[in-house]
Amino acid sequence: MKLALRQEDTVSVLEVSGNVDAKNFAILKAGITKLLRDGKNRIVLSFLDASELESEVIRDLAIIDVYARELSGKIILVSANPDLKESVRLFAKPPVVPILGSIEQAVDYFKKSQPGVEEEEEITALKQQLQEKDQMIQSLESRIQLQGPKEAADLRAKNAELMGKVRLLEEQVVLLTKEKRRPMDEEGFLEKILSLEDAVKKLSATGKA
Repeated sequence: MKLALRQEDTVSVLEVSGNVDAKNFAILKAGITKLLRDGKNRIVLSFLDASELESEVIRDLAIIDVYARELSGKIILVSANPDLKESVRLFAKPPVVPILGSIEQAVDYFKKSQPGVEEEEEITALKQQLQEKDQMIQSLESRIQLQGPKEAADLRAKNAELMGKVRLLEEQVVLLTKEKRRPMDEEGFLEKILSLEDAVKKLSATGKA
């Protein structure tokens, strides 16, 4: 995987060549973290030739996006590959991090976005997702009791996956409902960056467990 950085107005465009998986994601995370450290928090990640993103990668990007927004920014994904876009959109509805078809669309998104209104709408959407997934989990738990061993095992696996997504959504709701502001001093800014790094490390460790 190779990274190339360029600027489009006030937006940092990080072009990603090659496939991205849970193993080499650390390289991409380091690139994003450096941008945040430099105060460049409006970030477009353009995947040039990747065909999919693993669930672990999507989850980690969603967490980093939340921290970027705590720094008054945002992360938007870009890909022309329909399979990659579908993998992000199917992870959760609406997608936990926006994905568009071109860099031009992403830059235009930043120009037209209204952070306050957008965050309120997203919090509402996330809470609705939580409610729907809670209902799905309850339904699966009821069905498990009525199935044979093999069917029950399959349902338990699906239930575990849903519960993982619920935990991610809960984290997003908590972080998004906190007061949003850029730290006024360098120490406060770096504290948020270190918090981002610790959160991603813990998240990655949990995913491997």
